[in-house]
Amino acid sequence: MSARGEDGPGLRLPEDEPVYARTGGFAVFNQLGVKLDFPASIPDAEYYDWLDAAKEAIGSLVEGAEIAEKSYARTEPRTNTGVYYDTEDHRLLRDDMVLRTTCNIKTHAFCAFKLGADANGVRRDHRYSFGGEDKRTIQLRPDSPEAVNAVKRLLAREDIDHPGVHLRKATGLTGDDLSPAIRLRQVRHPFFVWLDGRDALRCTMDRVRVVDLRAPDPEATEASFGEVEFPLFPRLAPETARDPRVPRLMSVLSDLLRERFGVDYVADSKYRRAAKALGLHWT
Repeated sequence: MSARGEDGPGLRLPEDEPVYARTGGFAVFNQLGVKLDFPASIPDAEYYDWLDAAKEAIGSLVEGAEIAEKSYARTEPRTNTGVYYDTEDHRLLRDDMVLRTTCNIKTHAFCAFKLGADANGVRRDHRYSFGGEDKRTIQLRPDSPEAVNAVKRLLAREDIDHPGVHLRKATGLTGDDLSPAIRLRQVRHPFFVWLDGRDALRCTMDRVRVVDLRAPDPEATEASFGEVEFPLFPRLAPETARDPRVPRLMSVLSDLLRERFGVDYVADSKYRRAAKALGLHWT
């Protein structure tokens, strides 16, 4: 197994601020990573054969690197649900921005506003974690009127920092301008990459199904796509964030996947990929 780690998108980690900073329920995550298409025609078993081979090879390709999985990762993949909000004319989609909720029935529910990638490939993600009744409502019924009301109450708040503040700064939009546009359900097959025993990347192979929530019969619009992501571990240690082996890991893993399956890079967000899969147009 060989990989040069030389091709693909240019990547540069943030230099003047942390990768991840959290205050109370609000966090800012400077996301950096690469994604590759991974069609449904490639079975999970072949993907795991590739991952097992990558585990064997990674330490010789990037010094100090190790791939790890949780014990239940292959038998109990996580299912997350995202609901993307937008204006009636899909302004956020056109501007390559995202306002969404993301939840897992057992663990979390948050609202995020994400900007498009900057010149270094970084996407700035502002997210607020729900608690209490609002969290449970979104976990159980993520695109229900009650969940929409919880999101709009958050976006209207003026007493805390939250995604709506940054949405207004960037676009002038408020929660009153937005409504659910697309629901996305993804089955996530995760693994981690360590450098010298420290977290560096949190990677996933995602199988994604999407529906157009604005169609007369949303479930009849279902479409699908898949991708593999090699992004930063959110709570990256400052010294690891400055380590040149981190972007090299992304490139090496991408090359290994491309060599094995003939897949290529994906630049679009999941929101744009979902819109394309559903036949929506925004240009």
